[in-house]
Amino acid sequence: MVSHPQVSIITPTYNHEKYIAQCIESAIEQTYPNWEQIIIDDGSTDGTADVIASFDDERIDYSRQENKGIWRLGEIYNDALRRSKGKYIAILEGDDYWPAYKLEHQIKALEESRAALSWGIGALTDSNGNITSYRPDDIGSFLGISRNEMIRDLLFHNPITACTVVCLKSALEAIGGFKQPECVPYVDRPTWLELGLKGDFLVLDEIMGYYRIHERQVTSTMRLSMFKASKHTAEFFSGLPDEMRMAIAGPGCDLALIDSKLAESFYYFGRACLIEKNWSEAEESFMKAFARCSLQTKAKSAAGLLCGRCKLNMEWLAKAMNNPSIDN
Repeated sequence: MVSHPQVSIITPTYNHEKYIAQCIESAIEQTYPNWEQIIIDDGSTDGTADVIASFDDERIDYSRQENKGIWRLGEIYNDALRRSKGKYIAILEGDDYWPAYKLEHQIKALEESRAALSWGIGALTDSNGNITSYRPDDIGSFLGISRNEMIRDLLFHNPITACTVVCLKSALEAIGGFKQPECVPYVDRPTWLELGLKGDFLVLDEIMGYYRIHERQVTSTMRLSMFKASKHTAEFFSGLPDEMRMAIAGPGCDLALIDSKLAESFYYFGRACLIEKNWSEAEESFMKAFARCSLQTKAKSAAGLLCGRCKLNMEWLAKAMNNPSIDN
């Protein structure tokens, strides 16, 4: 292992036998050599461990543990964070990979800035590594925007692909490490929001990571949980001091309108609870949405309340109202 790496690469992996070799190779091929890769295998049952063992590089720190699963992903990330030695933390999950220039370009840019977090264009690929699209498809709209503007954008959607991120370890430690709120099957968006309260974002107009889309991903297999997780952003924003909420809203922005749009996530959370037959939690979420949302969402929430009282799934009704399905 490297004694004083500048960059610590965090690589959680689980049953990535098909992809982990390309992941590790993309780290080894970096034109910036001063890194360590902390690979934590969450109890893979395929040949992932054998593939990793085939690499002989002192910069690779591999450990295997009993499976914790997606709901304890934050623990895995924070375990790697505690073991890390670098000034910077880079994210590279076991099914993703990087362009060879990534660390050289990104670390140079970070050292010339005061940013807590840097990110760039994510190239989305299929399971074979063929590029299918880019995220975001318009990086220009994020270049040069303020920290508050970036946080405001993160409240409504997440343009940041995790494998493009490099951030300051000290900033992560200042927020208590990676964040995984209850009912959220990921750590990235909650963590980026918290980091945004500590320092600037640095956006780079280059591909900084390749994000592989395949059938075993959380976004492919846990659609219901992803919808339930959306309410975290509303809770995050409502929990901020009023002065900070106003700053994020920006001059001329309607704070009540932002609150109303964010509160729509309670409506979707309520629908997810109906699917799970969690009637009391569904009622609580629909009531929150009814109290804070637009007239249109109030009407949908009222319909949700009625379905909950009758102990019915409302997806058939949501479909009739042209709402996106969340049960498949």
